[in-house]
Amino acid sequence: MLLFQAPVARLSPHAHISPPLGLAYVATHLLDEGHRVQIVDLNVSGFNPKRVTLALKRFAPDMVGISAHTETYPNAVKIAALVKEHDASILVMVGGPHPSIMPEAVLAEPDIDFVVVGEGERTAVELLAALAQGAQPDAIVKIAGLGHTVDGAPVQNASRLPLDAAEVRRPARHLLSLDFYEDAHNVLTARGGCPYRCPFCSASYIWGGKRRPRPVTDIIDEVEDIVRTYGAQHVFFVDDIFTLDRAWLEELLALLVTRPAGLTWGCATRVNLVDEALLKRMAHAGCVGIQYGIESGAQSILDSVKSIKKEDALNAVEWATAVGIVASCSFMIPFPDDTEQTLAETLDFMHVLKDAGATLLMSYTTPYPGTMFAEKADELGLKILTDDWEQFDAKHMVMETRHLSVERIEQIASEMAIDLGMSRRT
Repeated sequence: MLLFQAPVARLSPHAHISPPLGLAYVATHLLDEGHRVQIVDLNVSGFNPKRVTLALKRFAPDMVGISAHTETYPNAVKIAALVKEHDASILVMVGGPHPSIMPEAVLAEPDIDFVVVGEGERTAVELLAALAQGAQPDAIVKIAGLGHTVDGAPVQNASRLPLDAAEVRRPARHLLSLDFYEDAHNVLTARGGCPYRCPFCSASYIWGGKRRPRPVTDIIDEVEDIVRTYGAQHVFFVDDIFTLDRAWLEELLALLVTRPAGLTWGCATRVNLVDEALLKRMAHAGCVGIQYGIESGAQSILDSVKSIKKEDALNAVEWATAVGIVASCSFMIPFPDDTEQTLAETLDFMHVLKDAGATLLMSYTTPYPGTMFAEKADELGLKILTDDWEQFDAKHMVMETRHLSVERIEQIASEMAIDLGMSRRT
């Protein structure tokens, strides 16, 4: 199987910060079954139809898999069209966050044959097995987590039960050109998602909110393998909330203390899931960077969208900085109830965190499919201005609120960035 990572519309260094681990996990399970597999991440080169066609000629696949987020979905459709133009007999399977949330819309595309909803490893394996046996309709319909069409109508099979975290195999990193990535050595320590149902995030919609941590010995073995095989000096644990399960984390930290000499690591979590003592232990175990999603500096807004306290955010930054951990704090504007006053409060608090040592990031709030902001836009007073998915990249304003026009939001964002000395990240 030839696996493509659909690229963003506008190529930038940010587009290939991290390798596509999702495809690498699928590749591992396919390799275990004896299939030929190749991964092409078009975020490295940008969308180039000639590169797609050349990969198809060289690899000669029977099936193509494409992974897509909302922003990259239009290019996924273009890749599917190029596949069918090259050889109409090649089957096209599409997965990733956007197809998982909108499978029927994706199946309506004429060049897409199958949609994978949720975790794709076993679904891909079972689909290829069924195709090898003749792809009888009764076999296809039994494949959990698969969307397909019958007489032109979309059909969604039963949901797939999640993989046991202990059964998660290591991703096929050898199929990725790791030298092209800023954060090349990423490690996923758990399956599933975040139990917090923030209205701007679709993770709970996709994963059901249940986190399934991997055995800590498996994680340490993987880290040591990355160091040994690829010469890694730093790894990033890519989980949404690394510190959610304290008992599991303490066990992992105890083993990370014995990590290979000089190895450092980073993670992401919520500010109300760390304390001073924990951050000290994390620093001792090699943590040098932590990402916090703060989102707003107005407590009234935080109460409605994040359920954290500004005091917790400041403490989390100060505690991290004190032990040598670089704290990155992300903010989003605007939220449905934001006003010029609450955005002024956000700016003030961003200054407070910057003075405490934080690195600041700011993006536009985006009503992604599957989020409350998208599903209850009218009720929340949001006007979604486009259905051009390429614009859903958190760098373009695609909505306005009952209080603020697009023009005013963009003006305020520019003023905030100048005040804070921030540069636009493309």
